[in-house]
Amino acid sequence: MTTYITSYQRNVLQLDVSYADTMWIQAISFATTGIALPLGSYLQKLWGPRPTVIMAMLFMSGGVFLTSLTVTHSMSLLVVTYGFLFGVGARVGYMSPIAAAMRWFPDNQHGMVNGVIIAGYGMGAFVFNLIQIAYVNPENIPADSTGYFADENVLMRVPGLFVFLGCIYLAIQLFAVIFIRNPPVPLAIKTETADVHLTISPEPKVSVWQLVRSPLFIALWFTFLFNDQTIIGVIGLYKAFGLYFWTDDKCLTLVGSLGAIFNALGRLAWGFLADRVQYRTLMLVLTWLVVALFLSLNATPLAGGVWLYACWIISLNIITPGTYILLPKAIGHYFGKENVPFNYGLLFTSFLVGGPLSGLVSNTLLDAFGWIGVFWSMAAFSAAAGVITWFLP
Repeated sequence: MTTYITSYQRNVLQLDVSYADTMWIQAISFATTGIALPLGSYLQKLWGPRPTVIMAMLFMSGGVFLTSLTVTHSMSLLVVTYGFLFGVGARVGYMSPIAAAMRWFPDNQHGMVNGVIIAGYGMGAFVFNLIQIAYVNPENIPADSTGYFADENVLMRVPGLFVFLGCIYLAIQLFAVIFIRNPPVPLAIKTETADVHLTISPEPKVSVWQLVRSPLFIALWFTFLFNDQTIIGVIGLYKAFGLYFWTDDKCLTLVGSLGAIFNALGRLAWGFLADRVQYRTLMLVLTWLVVALFLSLNATPLAGGVWLYACWIISLNIITPGTYILLPKAIGHYFGKENVPFNYGLLFTSFLVGGPLSGLVSNTLLDAFGWIGVFWSMAAFSAAAGVITWFLP
């Protein structure tokens, strides 16, 4: 969406905006995670998963409908509706299906269960990337030499796209909310009792205050903060960078869609591994693979052309989502299985810093050093997460 939004405001509204500016939409959306996800974790515990998802649905779909209006006015209003409101809705409802599913399955299957659910989260990009280009640019009109779309027919479809997407989101959410619920009380008690005898570690329960002051929690928090930067970068910038040397909109969209498929498959693979290999080993593999990919990403158009770039983007989509699978297992391993959804939700407070940080870094380094500065900074963030992980028990 970044390429269409930026091109619309730049060429129709004649605003002085660039891809670095629209990164703030993604940055603010991710920043809401720091408050909205812990809030969603608390509400699903208080209300149950279904009412929490309904509230999330109103924020998310409402934000998309309002964006059809704000995109025609200013970037700041767009950040509020498509960054803040959409972000709050997406994150408030994030933990409810995960928490509900974990109550239906024993602990030794939680990694795979989380992987399956979060794979659905990743697969959304595959479906909606194709929907977006089919609606906005069905003729596959290329971007101009500056990397922005200038065709009037393409640009005039941008506001209507948000109405179309809002209707689809709302219909899917209304259908899905029918099925989400906690298990019956006898089953929940039986499963919980079995977990106590068979799988819960002997570590004592910790209070929230003890948790957030723990050096282990702080290490995981910073790991999440640094890995956030690479995740935001892959989502927000792959197409903007690609348009500078690959003007075929459909091919670039196909790369994103294939990336989403492999993103989902990667989450399943990480879930399978998380049930069998210790957190520290897997996180070290993840972080240093990401370092290698980002250090070389800027050179892929020169070394092997567009298809090597596509391979790098797909590889990043396979590897980076592992963070979302590995950290819940780490929280359970280090702090016990009690309240894993809520304790994991507290890690997402890192997004309060990570969201604005990604926007600031992208704006500053893109202007000062170009794309190589942006990509190498992401490699540095991933390396920092790897160093932290090295010192964990």
